[in-house]
Amino acid sequence: MAETYQQGDVEPIDGSYVHVDVGGVDHRIYFEENGPEDGIPLLCQHTAGNNCQEWRHLLTNEDVTEEFRVIAHDLPYHGKSVPPTTQEWWTDDYTMTAERFTETLVNLADALELEDPIYMGSSMGGNIALELADWYPERFRALIGLECGAHSPGFYIDWLDHPEVNTTEVNAYACWGLMAPQSPEGTRRETMYLYEQGATGVFKGDLYYYSVDHDYRDKLDQVNADECPLYIANGEYDYLTTPEDGRQTAAGIGEGATAIEFAEIGHFPMSEHPELFNAYIQEVLADVTGDRDEELPDVLEPDDVGIELHQQGPAREKPAE
Repeated sequence: MAETYQQGDVEPIDGSYVHVDVGGVDHRIYFEENGPEDGIPLLCQHTAGNNCQEWRHLLTNEDVTEEFRVIAHDLPYHGKSVPPTTQEWWTDDYTMTAERFTETLVNLADALELEDPIYMGSSMGGNIALELADWYPERFRALIGLECGAHSPGFYIDWLDHPEVNTTEVNAYACWGLMAPQSPEGTRRETMYLYEQGATGVFKGDLYYYSVDHDYRDKLDQVNADECPLYIANGEYDYLTTPEDGRQTAAGIGEGATAIEFAEIGHFPMSEHPELFNAYIQEVLADVTGDRDEELPDVLEPDDVGIELHQQGPAREKPAE
């Protein structure tokens, strides 16, 4: 359902903080939610260096929140989740690892007392679905890895946190080309705007997990998707983790793993083209809950979900004076 707000409307999103133990240290984690208290929990993870605002359009989608309790959080060091106050965190570089990432997600689900939740994340949040299926299959009802692959090398880059680089702008523009040009310009630029809000060093620190620590090329047979269904959904315009990467990853895992290509969308589906993503993901969620009669297709197209594409936006380069 399209968002139509008027003066004075208050969006039905609640924001709260929950204290979560990670590595024996208390972390104050911010999260936003919408949906019935007894709805199926849907825990949503943002991309590297970003925050829960990426999910704001899903949080206000009545077709989804009617059945699901949608919860989107800021990882520690991101958005409104400040670093742990009991540590001298400034004495060490921020570095995300697979162990720290999974522990945070599982302990967050435990702290919120989420019963049989669905996990969904994009980019680094998509890749971590493999570790969750490998290490914690019993904790989740299903896992949805958006823009997920077995290995995504090449993005642990020094100049993403360099004193002579305007990292606010560079990090944002590094993400511009990962979005489909036919996604609405307004939401693509909002995705970039969200990237301009990240703290120094956090984007690079997240990419340590994304490009270095995460490597399942030789471990896909360890992923336990027959116990916890795993959906791998990659956008057609994502050149980091392509739909073919998703298909190969699912094939390597075997039973319980399903690969889907999301046509006409890129690496940040939930924020770059919310209308199309929200329609696509409802098809996947219907498969998770058993409300879908047919198997998911290999490729979901806009016509399949009744979405008319916007006119392709302009190139980002400004004309020469």
